[in-house]
Amino acid sequence: MNKKILAASLAVVTISGGAFSVEAAETPVYTLDGIVVTASRVPEKKIDSNADVSVVTAKEIEEKHYDDVSQAIRHVPGVMVGNQGASGQTSFTNPLLINGSSNVVVMVDGMRVNTNGTMGGHAPIATLNNMNGIDHIEVLKGAASTLYGSDAQGGVINIITKKPEEGTVKSKVTVSRSSYDGEKYSIYNEGEKDGFFWAVNAQKELMGEYKDGWGRHVINHLNSKSYGVKLGYDFGNDNNVVFNYQKYDGKYTRPDYGTNDKTADLGKRDTDRISLQYNSRINQRLTNRFSVYRNRNHINDDYNNAGTSGITDLHMKTTGISDQMVYRMDHHTITGGIDWYEDEIPTYLATLYDASWRPYYGHSAMEGHSVTNTGYYIQDKWDINDHWNVTPGIRFDHNSQYGNHTSPSLTIGYKADEATNYYISYKKFFRAPSLLELYYPGGGNPNLDPETGYTVELGAAHKFNDTLSGTLSVYRQWADNQITWIGSGYTNTGKMINTGVNASLNKDFGAHVTATLGYSYIHADTNNLNISYLPKHELNIGVDYHNANFKASVWGRGIIDRYTSSGHPAMKDYSSFWVWDFNADYEITKGVSVFAKVNNIFDQFYTDIGASYDPYGTWYSAPGRNFEIGVQYQF
Repeated sequence: MNKKILAASLAVVTISGGAFSVEAAETPVYTLDGIVVTASRVPEKKIDSNADVSVVTAKEIEEKHYDDVSQAIRHVPGVMVGNQGASGQTSFTNPLLINGSSNVVVMVDGMRVNTNGTMGGHAPIATLNNMNGIDHIEVLKGAASTLYGSDAQGGVINIITKKPEEGTVKSKVTVSRSSYDGEKYSIYNEGEKDGFFWAVNAQKELMGEYKDGWGRHVINHLNSKSYGVKLGYDFGNDNNVVFNYQKYDGKYTRPDYGTNDKTADLGKRDTDRISLQYNSRINQRLTNRFSVYRNRNHINDDYNNAGTSGITDLHMKTTGISDQMVYRMDHHTITGGIDWYEDEIPTYLATLYDASWRPYYGHSAMEGHSVTNTGYYIQDKWDINDHWNVTPGIRFDHNSQYGNHTSPSLTIGYKADEATNYYISYKKFFRAPSLLELYYPGGGNPNLDPETGYTVELGAAHKFNDTLSGTLSVYRQWADNQITWIGSGYTNTGKMINTGVNASLNKDFGAHVTATLGYSYIHADTNNLNISYLPKHELNIGVDYHNANFKASVWGRGIIDRYTSSGHPAMKDYSSFWVWDFNADYEITKGVSVFAKVNNIFDQFYTDIGASYDPYGTWYSAPGRNFEIGVQYQF
């Protein structure tokens, strides 16, 4: 392992040493002057946002050929994405964490896509695979319950979709082949004419059995398809209406318990999302956004009942309405609104057990349950003078299960000059227990208390010069009434304190080469429920080269000293590792390009799912070295 880590480190030194002497071209780095909206729900420069926000651009998505949102955010400091196999599409319990917390709100154009009823991941981000339609992805790290409500303890992921350019029509067709009998096909068309705009997408993906870094074969199969349409009309003067429909349908095969298991479980997964959004500028100072949406998720796992994990046939549905107003004055920006959503489980059939622990197939106790949440929020960013600003905010939530709660917040910002910004924030949060935690058969607990707590964060953003910029945030989070599974069911386990650091540097080495360095550290309380997923340190290193028709990048992710269980000392040998990826893209002629990817260049043996087991037990191997080649036609 040490030889692989040393070789990987030497590789990046060699690449960067040769590349950094080159000069000149466009870069995918998102500068501090770029506009973000998620930190305060209003557009503002990233340097002025008084928050730890990372951005994945459409340019980066296109050049690195990310397959889904989970791949696109994997290198963001402070974010942990775990897949139980070669793809996040072959399991529905993949963890997603920000700053050590699994309580994360995921949104598309400001509308929630979280699910309520599954273990592990609370949003199906691997099924969000219309990457051609994404303008950028904003990742807000840190508690944000005042603006985004329950589940925003760790942060928010907001996927902003594209709006076609005026008077244009563009199409893109992509075909690729990859290791493990992989095939991918996608087609995308967008355009605008006389105020009417549209985007249409369709994707198809196939994948078979894969090998891990030790060359062990792992049961795996994927056959997924997705499609969607986005329609809108621009009335002028920043007034428009947008309709969006997205559908995903996937069939998969996975090992029953861990990648060493040779029992093949068959599964199906389908989701569909429909939304209508109206954006209006009422006058020069006042804007409004009204949204209504409905999300449905269906999971039918182990329907062949092959293993001991049991059948899960679960339908989840979320319906929501939100309305937001922004009023700008000379020195104040006031943001207020209402969020209402209902989570329900119309149907849940599963393998259950009688009093003698004999299995049978029937209706789960979760079936038919629902919960509604209504939130009212308001905050005011007050620019006291050219340097100081203060942003107080408060949210009032009424949860149908847990009554009324308030989530106040306060942020103070200091803009030292046009290149430097500092901030300190205090943000309170609460999370109501999920429907699964309340009613799961054989383990649900309807007497659970909601999780509560607060986060204090200090941060800075600085432009050292025209070619180098960086961000730094230090946070400490206190949480009470944590909910976890102990023994035979869910219970509240008490307090937890996490302390962490996120940092990033972006460097432009002339016009051809850019580099990114990301670092995150977390001192996780042993009471942290996600501790087995967390590394104490994580490094992300990226080098991008651009020259006329040729583009290439190398990315490395270093997991250093992952927290391990004292009951599984063998895992300590696998608590640190590096994974390196490479991709290249060459435009043969105008509109036609070929690309190639090499993932896990050094065939590293590792897992992203926990550190409580050993490689010969219940282990979830990531894929070993694998390849992809493809062609893309744009017209």
